[in-house]
Amino acid sequence: MLTNQIEWDVAEVLNYERTYQYVPTPTENSNLSELFALRVKSCSQLYNQKIYIAKPGNLSIKKIPLVGEFVLIYKSFNQQTTDKIWRETWYYHSTIDIQSSINENMMPGISGGRTAEEINAIKPGNTFSRKSISPIQPYEGDVLIEGRNGNSIRFSSTLTTNYPSNHYYKTPSWLGPDTTAGDPIIILSNRTINKNKKEFVVENAEQDASSLYLTSTQELNDLQLTKPLTIHNSFNGSQFVGIADRIILRAKRDLAVIDSEKGIILNTPNNIYIGGEKASQPLVHGDVLVDILSKILDQLQFVPIQCGELTGGFLSKTQLNSARQKLNDLVSSKYRMEFNPRK
Repeated sequence: MLTNQIEWDVAEVLNYERTYQYVPTPTENSNLSELFALRVKSCSQLYNQKIYIAKPGNLSIKKIPLVGEFVLIYKSFNQQTTDKIWRETWYYHSTIDIQSSINENMMPGISGGRTAEEINAIKPGNTFSRKSISPIQPYEGDVLIEGRNGNSIRFSSTLTTNYPSNHYYKTPSWLGPDTTAGDPIIILSNRTINKNKKEFVVENAEQDASSLYLTSTQELNDLQLTKPLTIHNSFNGSQFVGIADRIILRAKRDLAVIDSEKGIILNTPNNIYIGGEKASQPLVHGDVLVDILSKILDQLQFVPIQCGELTGGFLSKTQLNSARQKLNDLVSSKYRMEFNPRK
């Protein structure tokens, strides 16, 4: 049985060894076994500031460290280990957020061995841009995933109203009665508004660049529709709410289906194009068309027709009666459109 103990250390990230390039080689040291590896330098006197190659301990969920950040590393067995031979590799577990910053936590040079000029010249990477990113306000019981650039996923719930007014810096943007406290909500957000000094912010459906809300019983405080609903404006069930400057839903191979038990509302004060963006033919208002055709049929059926000095009517009014009966089928019993006469 293997008896080697796991060793731990804190290390500074020097470079990306096998992170952004895939260069397979036929040798035993192919990067196929070192995906996303970093070059790190020990900060511990125990290891005398040695340089290691450290692989991620978890490939399923990755937070790629920046140059100058610090990671907790541990040494354990690798893929070449057997029940008789112990082969070791360093793995990194997580970044150590020294600066308490969502965006970056660099403090290069701590591992030693570099001049002040060299330290000042260190960049976090070749393409990464530093930003002032605000962390999102946590609430009791939350599970939060926050990206470096202001994108986040919140697993939260309805809060009770029975807490001190100063308990949270920012109140949530969703509401629910105390009887629904603990009901789950998921918010995926790309934020655009950040504040200085790491001030907490809360997702805002109208101000964020784009967001997705999966609710259970909550109401969204800041959601504003282009045309406010007056008939169907109240609902206490689950909702799927997506907000962005433009929304595109595309079915690649089969139908795009919008299914609803109650109804479907296309809520816009402007044009609706059917068939393509160049659609130019206006839709007909059904009730108006029925009224016009009814008046035409009345004239044909009941008003005498004068030809010279003689007046009369059609010898057979069967077709007129048939047309009048079909007027009832001209308009739908289910599908409605807003009255928008051409000006």
